[in-house]
Amino acid sequence: MLLKIFKTNPLLLLIFGIAFCIGLWAAIVLRPVEISHPYTDVTLLAPFFDWIHSFPLVKEILGFATLLLMASMWNRIITRHTLLGNSTWLPFFFMIVLLSCRDSLIGFYPALASSLFLVIFLDRLISSYKKERALGDIFDSGLFVGIATLFYIPSMVFLVLLWIGLFTIRSINWREWLCSVIGFLIPFAFTFTYNLVFFPAYPWYNKIMSEFQYHTPHFSFSWEQITMIVIIALIAIRGLWFYVNKIMDNVVKTQRFWTVILWFLLIALGSVLICPVKDSRAFSIFAIPGSFVLAVYFLKTKAKFIPELLFLSLLAGVIISMFF
Repeated sequence: MLLKIFKTNPLLLLIFGIAFCIGLWAAIVLRPVEISHPYTDVTLLAPFFDWIHSFPLVKEILGFATLLLMASMWNRIITRHTLLGNSTWLPFFFMIVLLSCRDSLIGFYPALASSLFLVIFLDRLISSYKKERALGDIFDSGLFVGIATLFYIPSMVFLVLLWIGLFTIRSINWREWLCSVIGFLIPFAFTFTYNLVFFPAYPWYNKIMSEFQYHTPHFSFSWEQITMIVIIALIAIRGLWFYVNKIMDNVVKTQRFWTVILWFLLIALGSVLICPVKDSRAFSIFAIPGSFVLAVYFLKTKAKFIPELLFLSLLAGVIISMFF
């Protein structure tokens, strides 16, 4: 019943999503909890994150603002390119829910900042569709992947997604490939030059190389975490199955973008594998393609009982994870 109401009243879904998100973030800000590790092993901007970690309230406000900005941008991109066929706030809603379902996700951390630039990268990539001269869009795509990598080193794997995306939505030539590489390298050129001048001892090379070392994962889950993982896994499996079977029902442009989203899911797994710390923040980038896949399922499915049950289970799982 609740899902049906939200599907027919997009504005109500938007208001509920923002209010629900505020409640989750406020509960953590007001509740005295141990401050999570600043997570600076995975960023080339460690001095900034070390500094902001000293101001918990500023970190929470900046993180919340980044989340709302990113989710609204992502929803606007999907609507502008008619990738769902209907005007809805479901991608916005699922993104903020997925990125607010654990204590460690509340705040400003490298992967969250990186995700914002990956969303912009996807916008530029989609905008290059059917353009005869798209060097500017492709250069921007590489540039934003490079900036995302500065914030979160494992995001470097999304340069591969850029190349796959270009092969998927257009006929790439060597000039476009070169533009993407140049765009990707420019943020590093500025950052490394700055570090050499002002922080000559900064171990940027060791930071990058450490991502490719073997990191022993340590798994220890509470019953609340297990509940949340099981619920998300069930929804993801059903949603992804529905998504794959619906790809060919779309126009060519939408088919190609939906295929890029599948590649995004696969490559995001690579970013998790090379991340030294595999907590919920390492999986946060999955919220970009995950929010789209879930929006497709809950918006387009004709079933009634199971989607409603899964939707309510997701909300209940988030509440349990955050408040128990």
